[in-house]
Amino acid sequence: MTYRAARRAFIAACEKAHIDTVARLHPSKGPDGKPLFMDCAALGPRHATRAVLVVGHDAVGTDLLMQLLDVPPKDARLVLVHAFDPAAFAGVPGDPGWPPAMLGAVATEDLSRVRSLAVMVLGRADESVKPVLQEKLPLAAIADLPLARDAAQARKAIAAFFAGG
Repeated sequence: MTYRAARRAFIAACEKAHIDTVARLHPSKGPDGKPLFMDCAALGPRHATRAVLVVGHDAVGTDLLMQLLDVPPKDARLVLVHAFDPAAFAGVPGDPGWPPAMLGAVATEDLSRVRSLAVMVLGRADESVKPVLQEKLPLAAIADLPLARDAAQARKAIAAFFAGG
């Protein structure tokens, strides 16, 4: 699945689930000359002190993110990030500082009250996520969830974190 097709699918799935998305414009253009975006969806109460952040990088991540749209957390927040680095997803050069900066904005906007945060990166390890979150959310305890290869693994890890009290 191409970046454009994946983005359309993610946004359509969010709309079908009645979940708003926030798009962050990347400074690079795609190979087709059109803009690139990181899209985020947040489920659960904004004032929640517990949350899971799920970061997708590519088409596999897109598929998994869409399968998590029906995992509404109880008294917690679930934030889904589609195309963490849209330039890399689209196969064009990008600004390596842009994805962490936008993740900082996500933390500030969607996770500001969180004190217990679990992070799941889909499809590959990414060491750049946790330090940004620790800087933006200094009062939060941040844990890594195991790498999920499919929706069942992702759901199980998220449910275990939310059940952990």
